[in-house]
Amino acid sequence: MSHHYISNSAEFQNLLCQLRDIPVIAYDTEFISENRYYPQLCLIQIAAGEIQALIDPLSVDNLEAFWELLCDDRHEIVVHACRSEMEFCYRAIHRVPSKLFDVQVAAGFLCSDYPAGYGTLLERFLKISLPKAESRTVWNKRPLTALQIEYALGDVHYLEQLSQTLQKRLVEKKRIDWYTNEMERIKQFLQNSFATPRWRSLPKISSLKPRELAILREIWFWREGLAQKRNLPSSRILRDDLVVELARRGTSDEKRIAAVRGMQRSDAPRILPEISAAVNRALALPQEEYPLPSNRFTFPQYSVMAQFLYAALCSICQQNNISPHLVGGPGDVRELIAAELGTLPPEIKPRLLAGWRVELVGSLLNDLLNGRTSIRFNCTHPENPLNFIREKTMEN
Repeated sequence: MSHHYISNSAEFQNLLCQLRDIPVIAYDTEFISENRYYPQLCLIQIAAGEIQALIDPLSVDNLEAFWELLCDDRHEIVVHACRSEMEFCYRAIHRVPSKLFDVQVAAGFLCSDYPAGYGTLLERFLKISLPKAESRTVWNKRPLTALQIEYALGDVHYLEQLSQTLQKRLVEKKRIDWYTNEMERIKQFLQNSFATPRWRSLPKISSLKPRELAILREIWFWREGLAQKRNLPSSRILRDDLVVELARRGTSDEKRIAAVRGMQRSDAPRILPEISAAVNRALALPQEEYPLPSNRFTFPQYSVMAQFLYAALCSICQQNNISPHLVGGPGDVRELIAAELGTLPPEIKPRLLAGWRVELVGSLLNDLLNGRTSIRFNCTHPENPLNFIREKTMEN
């Protein structure tokens, strides 16, 4: 494919000038995340109008003007699976594009396969097949091979065409507003995620008490600081399960910390005093500064109802050719049940009873829960066996 390879500041500035008046910019990245704290950005691919370009971040020092361009409201930015691309942008300028079209999310409103890979979407909606040989390539080696360049350009070459096809189908199905609302939620979620320390995302912390959460938080901040300083994955400093276990034990005694299985390591003499100091910082806090648990309410007592209603949710999605993974999971169904039975804390708003989700599934699930709708099996359609009978239909 004909393209510009941008490897110096003069070429970079010239490309930005060409992009400023183009309304739609398709954008993708190649990066390496293994053995690093932050992923190493190795290549930026651009397709905009007649322009196809590869920006080499290993040669162009300051990319801030590019990220500012993406966040200019004059441009619609088209991506596939936007999280990584948005994180690079947010880390650079603490913003994400306001006019963002994610083909993966859009396709979730049109088919049951979500999240689907870029190649899958091209084959399904455009009948185009891309080579996959370079998907595991080493992107920080130079010069790039012809196959690497072809693969990288292929990731953006058809993005605008795919987005136009998806937008047209969303309009035809009267789901463009659903998509728009969901993208606003996703952008807000991503910005909050990028800006908020992620210690609460550690696994199996829902049973920890406030004092234990305070310890976990201090150990997490110690671990992340050291990982960032050394440019290593956090798990190389201290595994997640060990962070949680040390918080649960709640001791600053170095001997007791060293006795935890998994702490028998060559660098123990150096890190044990640092972990002990982190625990002591947490223990020195007044109780009112302990973090409160914010675990998602699971309501195990509603498991039978949740299983039944989640099956109904999946059936509704299948009937409407929309991915249930985009709509919600069993936890969302439990929240809906808890809200109806009055056991959900008032500050929690069930996701299935808001926005486009209530229109698609929430109202029907509520009716099933309250007996205003019944289910009849239709064995002649094994792929779609559930018929929902509304109350008025039942009376007739």
